[in-house]
Amino acid sequence: MPKPLKKGYNVHVEYIEKPYDYVMRAIDIYDEFYGIGLIVSGDRQTTTPDRIAFIHAGNVTPMTIGVYHKTASLSDAPYKRYGMKFTPKIAKRCIEQIGEKNFNKVMSHLCYELSPECQVKIRQMFDDMLYEYEHYDSNSEFIIEGILSRLIITLLREGKVAESADVKLNIQDKEINEILDYLDLHYAENPSIETLADLAGLSASHFMKRFRECVGSSYKTYLHCYKIRLAQNMLVNTKLSISQISDELGFCNPNYFCKIFNKISGNSPREFRKENIDKVSH
Repeated sequence: MPKPLKKGYNVHVEYIEKPYDYVMRAIDIYDEFYGIGLIVSGDRQTTTPDRIAFIHAGNVTPMTIGVYHKTASLSDAPYKRYGMKFTPKIAKRCIEQIGEKNFNKVMSHLCYELSPECQVKIRQMFDDMLYEYEHYDSNSEFIIEGILSRLIITLLREGKVAESADVKLNIQDKEINEILDYLDLHYAENPSIETLADLAGLSASHFMKRFRECVGSSYKTYLHCYKIRLAQNMLVNTKLSISQISDELGFCNPNYFCKIFNKISGNSPREFRKENIDKVSH
């Protein structure tokens, strides 16, 4: 369970750095507060009972009250993030400023993508909230909630709900969620359905049925989507060649990798890299 807020406090703001392979030891639930964070470095998978999000540096990650969640690593990039927790009392005052519809709209999504310019603005907001928290006085909470309101408005105006946050889980299934955790570490090995079924203690046919019910797609489709999300990040944030990325992700050859990438992304890896690097450079 997450640590409670300090006695008498309605907010908690922090900046943390953890090893790239940090994995939450257990599923958390914010049963007394909301959360919102900014990923500075690293690539993570966040899993809740009804969806999965693939999260990367520069993404903002809301977490509404009462949602079970767990995060795990997707790469060997160092994991650095800002995090903020706040009570319903702060949320109520924020809602009075920006409206309940706007507040709920932002908090209902797991991940927002931002332009490089917007990332700078959002990071400054977290820095300002962290400063107030570390120099806490009788006015700090009012200042922090004002910045929080501005942050939410900025997400509404300039943020884009990440497509990778739209991978839905239809039911909570302990065995299948354990398989998803296993795939976080072994996706490049392309484990067979028989291997995964054995790990889950199920027959192959029962496993395939349970997997589709839980994730909303076949295992093959899920694995391809998972790998392509990683490939997109590697194309923009590394200098690895397309062939090297294909090998690292466990595709049988670069041509097949390009075929699957085009099918899921709608363009080739080379086109995706050029388009997204051009966006960053401008």
